[in-house]
Amino acid sequence: MNYQESATSGESHVAIVKLRDYYDLIVDDNGRLRRHLFEWNVRDYQGNVSVNQEIRQSLTSPDSPEFWWLNNGVTIICSDATSTAKTYSLSNIQIVNGLQTSHEIFETLRGGDSVEAGERMLLVRIIVTGDAATRDLVIRATNRQTAITDASLRATDEVQRNIENYFLTQGWYYDRRKGYYKNDGKDPAKIVSIQFLGASVTAMGLARPDKSRGKPSSLLKNDEDYRLVFNSSIDLQVYLWAARLQRQVDSFILSEAAEANVSQKSNLKFHLSMLIVDLLNGAPIRRPQQLRVLSSANIAVDDAILKDLFEKLKEWSSVYLKREGVILERATKAQRFSEYLLDRARDLREGTP
Repeated sequence: MNYQESATSGESHVAIVKLRDYYDLIVDDNGRLRRHLFEWNVRDYQGNVSVNQEIRQSLTSPDSPEFWWLNNGVTIICSDATSTAKTYSLSNIQIVNGLQTSHEIFETLRGGDSVEAGERMLLVRIIVTGDAATRDLVIRATNRQTAITDASLRATDEVQRNIENYFLTQGWYYDRRKGYYKNDGKDPAKIVSIQFLGASVTAMGLARPDKSRGKPSSLLKNDEDYRLVFNSSIDLQVYLWAARLQRQVDSFILSEAAEANVSQKSNLKFHLSMLIVDLLNGAPIRRPQQLRVLSSANIAVDDAILKDLFEKLKEWSSVYLKREGVILERATKAQRFSEYLLDRARDLREGTP
């Protein structure tokens, strides 16, 4: 990669690079974007969102100030970087921040008629490290400059990559990099986000649908909570089984067969999943590892069971709301309600009135 100016600290560098030289780095000989260079990004290209519109405007407008004044630039992590005659030789590179910028540069320059834009400058940070912990710190720190969910910042963890690879072998798509499989044209019904999977496993494997309902976006912010749901001791098939079951539950609750009102559709899907697992297992499951028995047997649930259990859930909820004097939205975010439902399920199994 050619550059115009640079500063060096230790083995790492900061450089000002012409957009056309950066473009040459990120495309292959056929003019296609080298998508593998962005493997360690926490999300994929987000399309025509406002931030990307602003980047595009600053690239194409002749009256726009210098591009690198308005843009945070990109961060490259590599195993080695050497410089000769204002050209960097980079080994094993990953562009860990600046994917949106890179896509807009690609779209602007690939036609070959944006000569002026190609002469604009980009700020590029080149960090040389082989340490995984350092790499992850850099990814998290640089990506916190824009609005990204806590779950997305987990995207580069090894367990997340393992889940993605396993899903692919089963014809499903784990969207650890937000938007990647949507942009690739995959079936939306088989695309599963980190947030969705985390909420599903929390409800089924920890018997905490209240946490899934109450904190859907920040559920995985706390390291302890995250490790309970995502760790190497949990069989990968558990994750796919849980995702499939939750998708089935979601579809059922939204169907006419469920006869659910608006509040029930919004608030009871994770509680129904917990009760299904309780029914299949014959007791509550408190550790996701315990779901392995059900997932290994690939136990499925038919709509008749869903209907019957959902009717009981609606009945139990109604009793609870009247007794406690609360609305459903508030009740479903409390662990007390989850435990109440499990008590009712136990009474049902034991034949207690």
